[in-house]
Amino acid sequence: MKLLLVDDERYVIESIKKNICWERTGITEIYTAFTMKQAQEIITAVKMDIIISDIVMPAATGFDLVQWVREQNFRIQVIFLTSYAEFDYARRAIQLESVEYLLKPIDFEKLEEALKKAEQAVLQEKQIEKLTEASEQWEKDRTILQKDIWRNLLSGNMTRNQFCESAKRMDLYQDGLIYFKLICFYMDHKAEETQKWEPSTIEFIMQNVLTELFHSFYARVDTVFCENECRYWVVLSTDKMPEEGEKIREKDLLNHFVQWMTDHVHSYFWCGAGNWSGFSEVTAQADDLRKMRESSLSVWNEVIYLYEFQPSGTVYKNAELDTWKTLLAGEEVEAVIASIRSYLETVRKNEMITRQFLLSLRTDVTQMVYVWLSEMGIYANALFSDKESENYMLGAVNGFNEMMEYVENLIRKAVGYKLYITKEDSVADQICTYIDSHFREEIHRDELAELVYLNTDYMSRMFKKEKGVSISNYILQKRVDEAKKLLCGSSLPINTVSLHIGYSNFSYFTKMFKENTGLTPLEYRRKFGEGVRI
Repeated sequence: MKLLLVDDERYVIESIKKNICWERTGITEIYTAFTMKQAQEIITAVKMDIIISDIVMPAATGFDLVQWVREQNFRIQVIFLTSYAEFDYARRAIQLESVEYLLKPIDFEKLEEALKKAEQAVLQEKQIEKLTEASEQWEKDRTILQKDIWRNLLSGNMTRNQFCESAKRMDLYQDGLIYFKLICFYMDHKAEETQKWEPSTIEFIMQNVLTELFHSFYARVDTVFCENECRYWVVLSTDKMPEEGEKIREKDLLNHFVQWMTDHVHSYFWCGAGNWSGFSEVTAQADDLRKMRESSLSVWNEVIYLYEFQPSGTVYKNAELDTWKTLLAGEEVEAVIASIRSYLETVRKNEMITRQFLLSLRTDVTQMVYVWLSEMGIYANALFSDKESENYMLGAVNGFNEMMEYVENLIRKAVGYKLYITKEDSVADQICTYIDSHFREEIHRDELAELVYLNTDYMSRMFKKEKGVSISNYILQKRVDEAKKLLCGSSLPINTVSLHIGYSNFSYFTKMFKENTGLTPLEYRRKFGEGVRI
């Protein structure tokens, strides 16, 4: 332990050092100071355990020093020394939580006893501090573990039995009947926001605001966690089933919370509240809340209660489809997108957008575009096989903004590609570029058609029209030209030249080369291969 001796009289400090049997104490380091300022500097620099200080000193008293120690929250045990047997001194020493108050001249036996008493207090203080830190760490770990097992349960990665075993092992819930309520929150991340929040920040905000709202309520906020980028779960628990009056107050609290989140965090906030139930019904309740979300995609900034919710009976009917087909046929990109947006906005105003509605709309729009592309010999499946297009399609059923993102990507890309292939030499040039790099390999027409997303026959006709030669003849000519270069400009054996340009059959290569040049490869080298050794 570390001891600080504070006295303006040097001989007092030396006397204490000399007359105490330090081997009988736990003191391992002794520091000295002759003024309050010196003592403050030492205490600030070194974590001190015990102070022995004179009370009456010039400039500042020992009381002033210890008052500062207490204000700075240093946990240090104090023994006061004084030459004055004043009642006010003793009372002040008690107020400053000193271990002992001793009179001078010093009785060193009493001082040694006081030191042992102070050491014991230090040890107790350290033990309490250690237990407090352990308790705080356990509470922190407990919160993380609790969040983790709830996330695994509601995501389907943990069975109810596994959850119960984990909860029991971590002592999360005491024996006895406990009721739970799930609350599901969605935020529309596609909506334009002035500020984007990290999921961990959203969790922290929701946990703190809900805990503050429910602090005098019958329910506890057990955990808040993010399941994916836009869906959050809150688990409430209580030891008794709430009465009707408490349910009304609960509604008020949740409405207040949604309003607060809408004002301060996100302008599009969906809240679905489950029912109070036993643990065995929790996973079914989570499924019901997800389904309720899918049936209320138009609803924002209010609380929807599971026991009150009536799914929309809307039957998908689309009288606008023929209009969209006409606009698409005329390649009026902005007009068809605007028409679909207007249709969706009308449905949204009537709060009739459900996941099933969006599935049906996505099917109609997709088929409309794919049929239009097919009529021009364009393979739509290949054109939209990239990961970005796939993500747009998957996200389309999540809400208004996601559907419009899908529609815009689909139509702009389809019309854009149609315009691209009708440009002079656009597709043919793309095919030529590919052949120029791969003519040594075996090339199939289907492979080229997939490259440009076109029907094979349509692609072949387009290529011949633009280049005046068939694809097979273009490939043949590239190979012949390369063979000529190698025969005239290198001493490679002719069979090696044959392999290099993609012909493993030497006889076929010779026949093909003569048909196209009027000479065999050997004759061609002899005639045109100046300087090439045969």
